Amino acid sequence: MMTDEDLPESLSSTGVSRRDMMRASVGAGGMMLLAGCTGGGGGGGDGDAQTLQFLTMGVGDNIQAFFEENNAAFEEETGYSLDFTSITWDNAQSTLVTRVRGNEAPDVSRLPSRWLPQFKNLEAIDPLDDFMQGEFLDKFYPRVAETTIVDGSYYGIPWAYSNKALYYNKDLFEEAGLDPENPQLDTWDDMLAAAQQVTENTDTPAYGLPAADRLTTVSQYLPYHWSHGADIVDDSGAPAVNTAAGVEALEFYASMVTDHGVTQSSPLSSTRHDVRKLFEQGDVGMHIGHVYVGLNIENDETGTNYGIVQMPQGPGGRFCLATTDSMVMYSTAENKDAVRELLRFYYDTERRYQYSRDKGFMPVVKAVGDRSYFSDDPLWAPFIEASQYARSRPKLENLNEVTNRMVRAIQETVSGQASASDALDAAQADLEEMIEA
Repeated sequence: MMTDEDLPESLSSTGVSRRDMMRASVGAGGMMLLAGCTGGGGGGGDGDAQTLQFLTMGVGDNIQAFFEENNAAFEEETGYSLDFTSITWDNAQSTLVTRVRGNEAPDVSRLPSRWLPQFKNLEAIDPLDDFMQGEFLDKFYPRVAETTIVDGSYYGIPWAYSNKALYYNKDLFEEAGLDPENPQLDTWDDMLAAAQQVTENTDTPAYGLPAADRLTTVSQYLPYHWSHGADIVDDSGAPAVNTAAGVEALEFYASMVTDHGVTQSSPLSSTRHDVRKLFEQGDVGMHIGHVYVGLNIENDETGTNYGIVQMPQGPGGRFCLATTDSMVMYSTAENKDAVRELLRFYYDTERRYQYSRDKGFMPVVKAVGDRSYFSDDPLWAPFIEASQYARSRPKLENLNEVTNRMVRAIQETVSGQASASDALDAAQADLEEMIEA
């Protein structure tokens, strides 16, 4: 089963299990050397410019052959050598920061896009505006490409991607007297009305709402916040969580517990992982989730008969959370032209299709998403469509700290300890000390 609760919320945490990652890693720092690699060289200024250090994370059994085959092809085509390593996600951020500070950075690596501000502020990675333009930029879904922008420049190239949609249990909807093939879930009010009907006419909780003290609680909440016209920071980078729109969004989120009683019995102790499992087992009627929810249901043969619709629309529009990992070029790379050759090589459409298909990740390249494997599949197609609504978290170096403060505001409101207005006013005051605009 694919799980996504304990690791950082990145595609790393859904495409390959923790057990697979640990099995794939050996040696200090969880590092694995793969075929298609030769020693030496790389960043930090001490190596052979004909050898590139290429670092990634979490290469499991389902994708190892992809890198072995393509790294060897790159070496044969270009004459460059690749020193290719994979490290575990558990220590990836600290490992890379240590290497950067020790002048031992790789030449190119994969990074969760939310880490880009930190590595940019360390002056560890180069902007890629000269690369992300014209026909190359046009390869990507526009909102996916935007997830790699920091302070107006592209600091990465989208490598892996996930977004979200609203799952619903067709059998439960039919039992409640709703049309399972036309569920009428276009707006948040529509969703609430359906949840109330499920609650009144069945014995199953209608909606899985996480409000536990976990960072992933905010990832489930953000589409409400954005679709009501609210944000975490404004255009100048200053905190802006306690606007009238933000208060309205949090009031609605909490009301499903406090006023309407349409959720599972213990939202304050429920993580995103918990409510996902409830939905997969048929024990809750609706859940906001990745494509992996459907894959888990199919792989585990739980028998849950589900449908998928786009995220409900609010007064400020329709949004889903986009999480991306990027490929970056390090400032200390000796042969940046060779790095660019490697990037062009791996963004060939056929290779991108092979990677997305074999890894089970959402395509970042439009031409791949248009292929029938994705566009005609009833599970994948809604998530391909959702790319137009994708939006990423704000690019903040202290994002985890900011997110934790938002979790507290959500918990205070869901528990009834504070009104949404008071909870967000208090959060705003704290965030103004955390964030420098």
